[in-house]
Amino acid sequence: MSTAIKLILGAVVFGALFFGAIWLDQSQAETGDYIKLGEVTFLTSIGAGMNESGQRSMPILLYFRSETCYWCIVFEEESLSDPYIVDLLKKNFVLVSIDPLKQKNVASNLNVRSTPYIIFFDRDGNELTRIPGYVTKEQFITELDAVIRKTRPAGS
Repeated sequence: MSTAIKLILGAVVFGALFFGAIWLDQSQAETGDYIKLGEVTFLTSIGAGMNESGQRSMPILLYFRSETCYWCIVFEEESLSDPYIVDLLKKNFVLVSIDPLKQKNVASNLNVRSTPYIIFFDRDGNELTRIPGYVTKEQFITELDAVIRKTRPAGS
């Protein structure tokens, strides 16, 4: 086989693998798969999160993180493993985690350019507040309490 044919064949195989990996990543991200971070399980699709939020009448915590983000790992080890925070999250929020390197359109549409980054939405999809960057457990609890107060139905 000539060198030119080998190069063309190699490029075709590489292209098929590359685009197949992108398609697979996007299809997994859109099917409502889950990821466990600390002691908390997150959906990995904003669409699945919106559906669940509507069904359960709960606000959404949208957490942007990447596997290579040092401060994301620290946040997950400290805050997402704390029993009090885990309980607050499970009882009061639909949890969605997005890797902006894999789901660039979501990050871009929401103007997220760094990780960690958290955005809270009410059950109707209206943005409530943002936490750009790392926060301590104590700061995170304060933010969670504020969002819970904002979204709690009147009289409860």
